[in-house]
Amino acid sequence: MTTEAAAAHLAAVDAAVEFAIERRGLLTARDLADHAGYSPFHFSRLFLARTGIGPGQYLSALRIDAAKRLLLADRDPVIDVAAAVGFDSLSSFSRRFKESVGVAPARLRRLADEVADRPPQPFALVPNTPASARVRLELPPDFSQRGDASIWVGWYPQPAPIGLPKAGMLAAGVPEVSLPLAPGAPYLLGFAVAAHSNAPEQLVPARPMVAVHPGPIAGPCDVTLRFAGATHAHVPLLSALPALCRHIRV
Repeated sequence: MTTEAAAAHLAAVDAAVEFAIERRGLLTARDLADHAGYSPFHFSRLFLARTGIGPGQYLSALRIDAAKRLLLADRDPVIDVAAAVGFDSLSSFSRRFKESVGVAPARLRRLADEVADRPPQPFALVPNTPASARVRLELPPDFSQRGDASIWVGWYPQPAPIGLPKAGMLAAGVPEVSLPLAPGAPYLLGFAVAAHSNAPEQLVPARPMVAVHPGPIAGPCDVTLRFAGATHAHVPLLSALPALCRHIRV
């Protein structure tokens, strides 16, 4: 593939992502392929290479992300929120929401109240495994100089923050962490927000600092996670991470 062709493919996928964001995910994978001008099969391969997940899963992530924002913005009934993001069944919405976020829709609202009273403090949720990765945390200077970054580093089964991670830790004020490997979850993802952000920003950050290791990690190693502002190519952060440190029954 020529450089020009690769750039054209990338631009087409990015344009389709922008289209999906504008519509809050209320599209089909075929809609995105048509918008990009590719067959569904070819577009799916290009999309997966760009975002780490397929177009259908990305559209679902956008819908759940929109639902999180609606739930925290007002007190409309959950069934109305479900309808607003394209679900015609409350049960299917609640099931998909909990799978993606880690807590039920109504529980997310209660969690926001708890976070407002007591912001998450550094904690570790790690497996009892002998092998670890030493992870250096590299934040942009204008962010790290503030000194109040709350940084999540976690292991996920796929290269996208959908569902609660298998393991990880919330850190603050440290340049690196030692993170035991989590079998079945080889993808290392990081997110950073200001430690004193309000509850909605902790639970559904508008523009978090993100870092994604470029490939799965299978054994002990030293890696650097370089954080940068999230772009449209990043999958929305769906995990309700404060639920972990509270050891909440969800």
